[in-house]
Amino acid sequence: MNSFKKTSLVLILILILLVIGYCSLFRKKEQPPPIDSTEKSLVIYNMYDSEDVFAPLIQQYLTKNPYSRITYKSFSNFEEYEKRILNELAEGEGPDIFAMPNSWFVKNKKKLVPMPVAQGTPETFRSLFVDVAAKDLVITDAGGVEQVYGIPLYVDTLGIYYNKDQFEDAIPTRGKPAATWSGIKDDVYLLTKDGAAANQFDVSGIAMGVTNNVSYAVDVLFALMIQNGTQFYNDNMSEATFSSASVGATRPAVDALEFYVSFADKAQKHYSWNKYMAGDYDKGDVSAFAAGEVSMIFGYSTTYEEILKEVNRLKSDVDTVIKDDAIGTALFPQLVDPSVSTEKRDTFANYFAFGVARTSEFSDAAWDFLTFLATPESEKFYFEETHKPTSLRSLIPEQSNDPIYGSFAKQVGYAESFPVIDYIGFREQFTSVIDAVNNGKSTGTVLTSLQDEITAMLPTGGYIVPIDPGYESELL
Repeated sequence: MNSFKKTSLVLILILILLVIGYCSLFRKKEQPPPIDSTEKSLVIYNMYDSEDVFAPLIQQYLTKNPYSRITYKSFSNFEEYEKRILNELAEGEGPDIFAMPNSWFVKNKKKLVPMPVAQGTPETFRSLFVDVAAKDLVITDAGGVEQVYGIPLYVDTLGIYYNKDQFEDAIPTRGKPAATWSGIKDDVYLLTKDGAAANQFDVSGIAMGVTNNVSYAVDVLFALMIQNGTQFYNDNMSEATFSSASVGATRPAVDALEFYVSFADKAQKHYSWNKYMAGDYDKGDVSAFAAGEVSMIFGYSTTYEEILKEVNRLKSDVDTVIKDDAIGTALFPQLVDPSVSTEKRDTFANYFAFGVARTSEFSDAAWDFLTFLATPESEKFYFEETHKPTSLRSLIPEQSNDPIYGSFAKQVGYAESFPVIDYIGFREQFTSVIDAVNNGKSTGTVLTSLQDEITAMLPTGGYIVPIDPGYESELL
C-alpha cells in the first residue's frame, strides 16, 4: 500500500473516531440525570387551602419525581392544628412539611430543618422574596450562620374594603378612602349617618375602635403600632418594650391604642362605631358591610370572598345589600401622605409559610418540593386559585393590576410584622387591652401590665442575637 493510501486510511479512521466520539458526547448530554429510585413519602399539613388547590401542583411535581409520594392534609381550626403539630412532633411523628404563621418561626425554629445550601442561600432568598419574608424566615443559627427556615407562597397584607356608592355620594371629589389617617377621620365624619336609636347609626363611616364586632381589630392595632415606630422588644428579645417611652419621651404604642379606640369614643368628631353595632349579624363588621351599614372595614385578600358569601346570605333577610361592583379595595392608611413624603409606608403582614420538620426522614426531598412550589409558575397558579398576593418580587407588578386584589399585592413590598411567642395568646392579650381601655382603664397602665406579662414569658437569654451592626438583628 503506497503512502497516499495509508495517509487517506488514517484520516478516514480519525474522522470516524471523531464522529463516534461527538455522537457519544451529544447523546450523553441529552440524557436526563439519573433518577433517584428511593421511594420518598412526604406528608404536608396546611391551614385553610383545600386539597383541590394543591392537587395540580403536586401532580406536576410527581411527574418529574415519580418515586415520591405526597399526602396533603388541610385544616381549618388553627388552635386544634397547633396542638396537633406540637404533640406529633414531640412524639417524633407528624408531617414532613407544615405551614406556620410567619410570626411563629421564632419560638419553633428548633423544630425545623433549614434549607440545604444546594437548594438556595439567604442571599438568593432575599433577592427573590419580599423583605418581610426575609425578615421572618431567614434566621441566624446558634453558630452565627444565616439560614432559610421557611418558604411562603404568599404574603397577605391588611387593607381597606369600601363601599364605592357611599363614597360617590358623600365624597364625590375623590370617590375613595383618603390615603392618610387624618383624611380617614374626615371621611368618617362625612360618611356617618346617625340612627334613630341610641348607640346606633344608619350608616357608619368605619368599623373600628372595639373588638367584639371588628374582624381584625388586633391586626389594625399592630399596624398602627408599627406605623408609630413601636419597638416591641429589646435588642436580644429578652424583654418586651412596646409600652416604654422612646426617643423624645413619646410612647408610640400608647398613641396607637388611643387612636384606635377613639373611633368608638362619643366625644370624638369621627365617632362611628361601638360594641352594639352589627348585633343582629353573625359576621360583625363583614355582615354590616355586606348590608350597606358601614362604609369601610379592614380586611385581607381573603375577606373579599367572605363579603360575597355574606351578601348572598343576607339577600333574603335585609332590605338592601351592597352591589358586587360597589365593593372597592384601598391601601392601608398612612400617618403622612405617601404622595408627598419620602417616609417608608407600613401595613401589617399576615401569612403562613411552610417549614420542614426536624423529624422528617426525607428533609432534602421536602425542601426540593418547597422550592418547586415557590417558582413563579407555581405561585401564579396559586394566586389564580386563592387570590392571595405573591411573596415573589417578580410577580408584584402583574398582580398589582387586579381590580380587587391589586391593593393587597401593592403593599407586600413594605408590609411589616414582628415575632410573637404565642400566636393565639398575643391576640387574646391585645384584645383584652383594647377592651380594658374602652371600659375606662388607663392606656399606659394596661399596656405596661401586658408588657410585664410578655417579658415574663421570654427566655432570659432572649431569642435574638445582634450580628453585624449594619444588619438588623436576626432571629435565633
